[in-house]
Amino acid sequence: MTLLQTLVLLPALLVLVKSDFPFDVDELLVRNNIGDEIYRLPEDLDPIHIQFEMTPYFEAEGNKEAFTFDGIVTLTVRAVRDNVSSLVLHENVRQILSVTLTNEAGAPLPLDPFRPFERIREYHFLRLNLRQGFTLVNTEIYTIRITYIGNINETPLSRGVFRGSYRGDDGRIHWYAASHLQPTNSRQAFPCFDEPGFKSTFDIIVNRPENFGQTFSNMAIKEEIPIGNRVKEIFHTTPRMSAYLVTIHISEEFTVIADNNNSSASYRILARPNAQGQGNYALEVGPPITAWLENYFGIPYYTMGENMKNDQIASPDWASGATENWGLVSYRELRLLFEEGETNELDRMNIGTITAHELAHKWFGNLITCRWWDNVWINEGFASYFEYFAMDGVDPSMELEDQFNIRYLQSALSTDSSASTRALQHTVNSPAQVTGHFSGISYSKGASLLLMLKHFIGEPTFRKALSYFLVERAYEHAFPLDLFSNFARAVAEDNAISSDLDIAQIIRYWVEEPGYPVLNVDVDMNSGIMRLSQERFFISALATQTEQVWPLPLTFTTGNNINWDNLTPSHVMQNRTMEISKNPGHEWVIFNVQQKGIYRVNYDIHTWEMIANTLKNNYSSIHHLNRAQIVDDIFALMRSERITYNLGFQVIDFLKNDTNYYSWFPAITGFTWIRNRLLHLPDSLREFDEILYEFLNPVISDLGYDVQPGESLTRTLHRFSILSFACDIGHEGCITNAITQFNALRVNGTRVNPNVRRHVFCQGILNGGYDAWRFIYDRRLNSNNQADQTVMLRSLGCTTDERAIEMFLQMILSDDLKAQDSVNAFSFLFMGNRGNARIALQFVKDNVEEIRRKVVLPAWFGNVLSNLAAYMDEGGLQEMENWLRTNQNTIPSSQVGLNAIESARANMRWGSDRAQAILRAARGSAGTALPTILLLLTTSFALLLR
Repeated sequence: MTLLQTLVLLPALLVLVKSDFPFDVDELLVRNNIGDEIYRLPEDLDPIHIQFEMTPYFEAEGNKEAFTFDGIVTLTVRAVRDNVSSLVLHENVRQILSVTLTNEAGAPLPLDPFRPFERIREYHFLRLNLRQGFTLVNTEIYTIRITYIGNINETPLSRGVFRGSYRGDDGRIHWYAASHLQPTNSRQAFPCFDEPGFKSTFDIIVNRPENFGQTFSNMAIKEEIPIGNRVKEIFHTTPRMSAYLVTIHISEEFTVIADNNNSSASYRILARPNAQGQGNYALEVGPPITAWLENYFGIPYYTMGENMKNDQIASPDWASGATENWGLVSYRELRLLFEEGETNELDRMNIGTITAHELAHKWFGNLITCRWWDNVWINEGFASYFEYFAMDGVDPSMELEDQFNIRYLQSALSTDSSASTRALQHTVNSPAQVTGHFSGISYSKGASLLLMLKHFIGEPTFRKALSYFLVERAYEHAFPLDLFSNFARAVAEDNAISSDLDIAQIIRYWVEEPGYPVLNVDVDMNSGIMRLSQERFFISALATQTEQVWPLPLTFTTGNNINWDNLTPSHVMQNRTMEISKNPGHEWVIFNVQQKGIYRVNYDIHTWEMIANTLKNNYSSIHHLNRAQIVDDIFALMRSERITYNLGFQVIDFLKNDTNYYSWFPAITGFTWIRNRLLHLPDSLREFDEILYEFLNPVISDLGYDVQPGESLTRTLHRFSILSFACDIGHEGCITNAITQFNALRVNGTRVNPNVRRHVFCQGILNGGYDAWRFIYDRRLNSNNQADQTVMLRSLGCTTDERAIEMFLQMILSDDLKAQDSVNAFSFLFMGNRGNARIALQFVKDNVEEIRRKVVLPAWFGNVLSNLAAYMDEGGLQEMENWLRTNQNTIPSSQVGLNAIESARANMRWGSDRAQAILRAARGSAGTALPTILLLLTTSFALLLR
């Protein structure tokens, strides 16, 4: 994900999406200029225990409005200083009814008779004012009791306590209420200390309607008491934890759909009852992942507290992919439920990796928690790392250790190459800033830093450091310094690195500095001396260079002494320049073996040409992860104008022979980036696509159009992405096969394999008119699997039929489409067919208020505008700009839209200025690699001149 003004996720890159769900709304980044720490609570009180009781109303009862709840919260706190005359909590509920304060003996403390409490709405504060002359006493225990009314919000995008629905087998709409409190929404559920550093135990009590099923929460139910037409459910006490981890799920009939039936290590999958049979895969992977993590960390999950359980619940409505609530992890159905024959292999893989991510949070996030969200990477970086490596430990056939490079590390390199990127540790204060810090930097760069550290100090020492950290800070919050010191302790004990290296300072630099370096390598073949220099890598050639110098662990191998297995750094570069000697002689050299380090590499032209020649003649002699690295680096180096297009296409010409998944994954991303900047130049785009067909034909021939029994996961994923790309750019063979499969489905009911449905359905609709569109529309309505529904939703956007487009747009605003899918649905319409953008713009202009209501937050609306701009031609941009400027004060995130228009025009200018140079380089790539004998002669002559 790349930063575009105020949004993570550069819209122009949405043409290629690696899954059928482009992004979760968590990925939006909101920037503002509010740096005031007034959003933070004073550290006058330390919560010890909180009891939260709620009575939900799904229908109006007397004077109780539907979709509200009565709440009672009782907070036991300890004063941590003297002379405190006012107590400040977070709250963002509907109405505060009463507030009382008592001391440990139960005696009331008098509140100010004129202003017993104040609601400071801008900062979500509730301030309790003691009567003049009364103050709290340091270390004394007090109890705050608050009665209030809360909202059950209309949509999961509002977070807090929200309502969702699904259609049951009885044809009825069934409502449920759930909580989604991360990161700053506990205050919507109950007044509390809504910061991750404040921890306490919790007792949850729910008074549910008697006709509803049992409520699910963090802990199991301890006691049920019938009271009138309700049942009081009292849950066991939670471990000491942050408020955002509290969760409840109240429904008529949600049930257990898969269970390991292990009373000492219970693991259950919960969902709506008509999802029976879809929880088996999640149950298959969840317990082994839990066991793997327990073994790795040395801390058993089920001993973290009394009455621990490990439930995973699939929610039809959920704003993000999943949330790590202790004891009850909540997922969007797409991320937990797998239906054999309907869910594709990419979604199955994501179920495994996201399960691993959320389970890893039990240790990193729940057991220990970042002190404040400016270091959310401590939670998310570790979870993202183990997302791949824990699942790889359970199912090595998925090749997730290798896939980490192309899906996470290279994503980090892309996200972190902007001049406005932020460091892993980044100051945030307001809720909007906090939400924005849950970004690609915290996840992918955090995880990539851990990978680099593991190979730098060795896995035994890495594992020991994590164990020390977890034991030292269990049930507490943690600062980065706590992590650094435990790494230093483990490294010192094991003598893991040279004594003149300070591991704490090395990690600290990577955490506190934004960006990463490019390593420039200039090889003197005659002497064997490699002259290295580093500087910050910017994707823009116009960015101003900085003085940053990273401590950089280096690995390399050479053509005459190949070793792809030694991943332990041989050198650590601590200055801007450095020299390393290798054996003299004419040979290629490749740095960053298997790409375990966070840096790009740019070689002198002669070394690049030797690498290109080796790839051309014997690509398999270079490790597949380094081929992926080279492809990704080449596109980035061309974009940043560090190398010429001629040299870049000369190097990647080997892709016409190499059909490997890892080589092609970054290639598709790179080719797509260039194509997006040629969209306004139809002749140039057509010529570029014809060149791409030459690259694609061999890999399509190797993969074929059909999934074969027993093939590897990566081969299935490879075909999935290659055919989607090929059909999108008009590859005749791909389109013909897709239409044939689609027609066979419509006419004969011939099943289409879920792993090729995306492009088959898209091409069938694109070439089939309204009837074809309606066929998939109806099929989606009848589907019982959210992953399959999402594939079809994406395909529906491929239409060019005006009636279908109108129905699609109306569907976005209707209750037939979940709120969490609405922003993506707009994107699908442009991704499927660029010409739809002008129609969509008119729809947005006519329905601003309805769209605002559906997407809830201004930032979400801004994302709609950004995606629109990315797919507009100049006429559309002018129309959009006029509308935004005329209505700038009434359109949410109008400035975001205007910024996106400027970005779109800049992309057009970039393409116009470089189209011919790119085409010349791409046309000539087939003949640019020097023949071996000529290369040797050229090299020999060059050496004579050095």
